[in-house]
Amino acid sequence: MKHLQVIHNEKCLSLQPVKKVEIYSFFDPFCKDCWELKAVLRKLQIEYSQYVEIKQILLPTLRVLTKCQAQSTTEDDNIALAYKAAELQGRKKAGMFLRFVQNEIMPKQDIITRELIMDCAQKARLDIETFQTDIKSVHVTNSLKVDQHISREMEVTMSPTLVFFNENFEDDGLKVEGIQQYAIYTYIINEMISHTIEKELPPKIDEYIIENELVSESELEIIYEWPKNVLSRELKKLKLMNKIEAVTYHTGQYWRKKEAM
Repeated sequence: MKHLQVIHNEKCLSLQPVKKVEIYSFFDPFCKDCWELKAVLRKLQIEYSQYVEIKQILLPTLRVLTKCQAQSTTEDDNIALAYKAAELQGRKKAGMFLRFVQNEIMPKQDIITRELIMDCAQKARLDIETFQTDIKSVHVTNSLKVDQHISREMEVTMSPTLVFFNENFEDDGLKVEGIQQYAIYTYIINEMISHTIEKELPPKIDEYIIENELVSESELEIIYEWPKNVLSRELKKLKLMNKIEAVTYHTGQYWRKKEAM
């Protein structure tokens, strides 16, 4: 495994330019900072879709796995096993599954149940029969062991942590611990890419809310970078058009697709 530089603050980096950047995102499904970093990762995926690949890895430390086990009563509602089972059907579907689960357990502070897991699996359009088989399979436990090996090799001990690699095998990886300013992540990506980057624009705001099921205003502020009064006006307009609705939990206000009457 290549040596990793740890980035705590923005500083001058000497990086070799390449065409593609791979980002390993180590997360704890019950960690508030990991939930907040979700918006940053979504923005990176939108703006740099041609240039970055993001691999989400549930940090398989004893503390995190013990927490997952404590939240479960059976194999069917252990989020660590469920996420790895979803991943067997592709990173994109696994990412959707994780997003739906976090939408339940972070803002609402719901307890993880088998019903919640299966509901999120259906929303993510997983093959349910395959998912139910995989969650109890040796492939899932072996996959967790592989992730443990990766995290040890990269010396990842905290969540969230992002590790950036470029295509030059001889180059070091860059490890960014905790949540940093968005500009730090984009600076690293731009320094790693060998040509001028044309960033993609985000989708229409109502499309983004519908796709992501439940979205906080702080996430929308990160994605769209609009002044608060402009964002508030746009949300109110969509609400009057019956496209979206506000929902409040004790953790704050969120937006979702307007429920049918």
